Amino acid sequence: MKKTFAQLKRDLQIGVKVKTLYNYCKPERIGEIRPISQVQTNAIAFKKDDGRDSWLWWEKASQYDYQDNIVNCYNKAGELEFTYEILAGN
Repeated sequence: MKKTFAQLKRDLQIGVKVKTLYNYCKPERIGEIRPISQVQTNAIAFKKDDGRDSWLWWEKASQYDYQDNIVNCYNKAGELEFTYEILAGN
């Protein structure tokens, strides 16, 4: 079922785990599962293995496609940059 950008932001809360299915610039991250460690109105942060945070800054709602538990993130040119699967929390 297709969901809105607002629903995506509600679903991505601290403790929710996210699996990387596609990463245009770091294919070695495909398959990684990381918890969300911080949430802001304009971004979320994933906890990396080294304990630091990796930020995903929100762009326009039109650059996200959220269906079932899969999120596709597109750049301003409409090219796919990231695909994530939202897993269980805590």
